Order: sequence, then C-alpha cells, then structure tokens
Amino acid sequence: MTLNATLQAARDMGVPVRYAVMRRLAFLQPQIKHLEREIWGARRRIERSRDPLVKALTESFIRDQEKELRPLKREATALLNHVNGKETVQTPGGITPEMIDQARQYPITSIIDFPKGRHRCCPFHEDSNPSMALYDNHVHCFVCNRSWDSISAVMELDAVGFREAVLALQ
Repeated sequence: MTLNATLQAARDMGVPVRYAVMRRLAFLQPQIKHLEREIWGARRRIERSRDPLVKALTESFIRDQEKELRPLKREATALLNHVNGKETVQTPGGITPEMIDQARQYPITSIIDFPKGRHRCCPFHEDSNPSMALYDNHVHCFVCNRSWDSISAVMELDAVGFREAVLALQ
C-alpha cells in the first residue's frame, strides 16, 4: 500500500488522516521488525556455517526477505514523513526533475544493506565473495561490472520502471 492509497482509504472511510496513517504505521512496524530479525538470524547462520549449500540457501533466503522488507520500509518512511510534515503528497501523473534529484539523493544504504562496512555480495547475481563496493551514494559490482544509484537499484530489485522507482523513493 502507498501513502496515497492510505490517505484515499482514510477519506473513503471518513477516518481522520492522521489516525489512518498512525494505524498503518502500527501495522507495518511489527512486520518490519520480524523481517529484520529473520535477516539478522540468517546472517548469523551464514557466519556459523561451513557448509556451502547452507550458505547459498541462506543467502537466497536473505535476498528474498530483503526484497519483501524494502517496500515496507519505504512506505513507513513516507508515512512518517507525511505525519511530520516533511513530505507533500504527490498527485498521480508525471515526475519532475526535482523528484528525480530527490530520488537520486535517497540513501542507497537504505535500499541495499551493507552490514560489514563498504563491501558485500552483489544482490543482482549469485555471489559468494563480496564483490559490490559502496561509493558515496552509488554501488559498483566488480564481477558483473555494473553500477547502480538509488533509482536503478530500486528498478532492478523491485522489477519496476523508472517512473515507479522515482515515485517509490519520494
């Protein structure tokens, strides 16, 4: 669900917008915490295991959980920004250059987690050694020789187009 969908549902049901946003946040927070705990536990299993099959399966599980977690975190951030007056609701339609700039400035570490510094395994292909490096606000994988900023990372991880990625990062 998006911020606009939450606001529209509040209007349709005759519920105060702030109440609807706070209830949605109360719904999202336990889901986010649960997924974060699952990812943390899986990372611990990888650290303790010496079996390559267990590591590969656990890394796949982590990627799936992160893919599920990302949109929930983005929605929670948008809801919090709306409640705190930091964000204006965008009407459906075109995107502006300002929106693109704002999306590019979105911290890529909120999209791709770097738990152990500036390197990690690339989430875009099977990877057993950390091959992705973090620079300023973009990443580069030395195995697939590709780079991503916040917009392109969301496009690839969530399988959405440019417009949807820019809107998701607002």
